Amino acid sequence: MKKFVLLFTGMLMMVSVFAQTNFQELTLEKALEKAKGENKKVFVDCYTSWCGPCKMMAEKVLPLKEVGEYMNERFVCIKVDMEKGEGPDLARKYKVTAYPTFLVLQADGSLMQRVVGGTLDGKEFIQKVDAAFDENSAANLEAEYAAGNREMDFLLKYTKALITACDLDKAKAVAQDIIGSLEDSQKCTEPYGFIYEDVSLSPIGSGNMNYFLKHTEQFREGVGVEKVDKKLASLFDLQLEEMIRGRNAAATLADVEAVQKTLDTYKLTGQDHLYEYIELIKGMKTGNADKVLEMCKKVFPKMADEKIAYLYFMPILSLKGKWNGKQKEELETLTEQLAEQVEMSTLKASLRNFKTAVARL
Repeated sequence: MKKFVLLFTGMLMMVSVFAQTNFQELTLEKALEKAKGENKKVFVDCYTSWCGPCKMMAEKVLPLKEVGEYMNERFVCIKVDMEKGEGPDLARKYKVTAYPTFLVLQADGSLMQRVVGGTLDGKEFIQKVDAAFDENSAANLEAEYAAGNREMDFLLKYTKALITACDLDKAKAVAQDIIGSLEDSQKCTEPYGFIYEDVSLSPIGSGNMNYFLKHTEQFREGVGVEKVDKKLASLFDLQLEEMIRGRNAAATLADVEAVQKTLDTYKLTGQDHLYEYIELIKGMKTGNADKVLEMCKKVFPKMADEKIAYLYFMPILSLKGKWNGKQKEELETLTEQLAEQVEMSTLKASLRNFKTAVARL
């Protein structure tokens, strides 16, 4: 009976091990050789020792049964620390600049797909990896592009595939070829709207973005008010959140008021939080603790965890020495409310630690 229990336990452990993604101790060269012999592709988990999302993927997503079953059937999987051994060379070769990055390679080492960033959902991760096998993937369309296909429908499809594959330099180049071939009346229409919406293709200050800002009414007519206003709001979000975080220390009260005047001209729908941001920043710039407290109560309970993590603390810390006893009590209550609300365990702990420090502000 004891031997049976031990055997059964061992079998359960083996099932558990083989259910998760099987990462092998191989160099990329050896992994490519093995993949060729087994008629598989190679999956490379590019990580660094300091990358939090890399650790999250390693602990929460890659060990999932459904992920392991999918990966082990199709890939020889390896992990590479991009700061050690062959890592720096691979980072240069495959243009790995953010972590985590996951590479899907043919057995000859050519890139099929690049997945940048983590995901909390195993099915979503599988979908991102599986895009490498789509007939409309960037790797499959590359040969057609190289052969000279410049039909507009094809170029649009190829650009979107490059974005999905995170080959942003090439996507930007193809997108510029598209924009350069269009009449002004065409640029503001739905088929090309995604080029202006994507910050990697149309970064702030670029010719594309300046064109978008000068022709917002035409884009609203051709692309749709909701999409255009969402893009405009994201630009104001970026600018105002930098001020809230203290990343734009040179910004003055006059600068904030200028942003508000510009915002007024666009008459955005469903973006009231931008005006709340502006009132919060005005309170910070004028040292008005009552105003900052009022806006913190309005703004932060509606926020996602990620934004609370990088926006909540600075407005309060910027007025250190200006909070009275009653205001500190209210800040403690708000901070505890947020700690109860958020789901990220590290943020929950940070908020509770901050609550104990409020009395010393």
